[in-house]
Amino acid sequence: MRTKVPHNVLTISEMTKRPNKITFEVVELDGLILTDELIRKLRASSSMFNKSTYIQVLHDGVKYNIESVDRQKSGKYRISLISTVASMTLLSNENSNLDMVKFNMI
Repeated sequence: MRTKVPHNVLTISEMTKRPNKITFEVVELDGLILTDELIRKLRASSSMFNKSTYIQVLHDGVKYNIESVDRQKSGKYRISLISTVASMTLLSNENSNLDMVKFNMI
């Protein structure tokens, strides 16, 4: 007969013994230009492991969390955002404005 051994679940900061220092930003979607620095921040915000940066995108009074940032074969970036009321997909080249391609109410 096997006995169950309790497992301890540790966070990344507990495993690495480093304090979690998170920078938090809220950026307005209107007029936002996709720069190299912004891409790195968005990827860090969407990552499950790298929680040094947390960005929320504000659009029409609703704050959206970053779900994913993907680079497509065409060189454009597809950014998926989600909130409690809606989800949206943005598409853009680097150093250009973000264009909304898809918007769904939840």
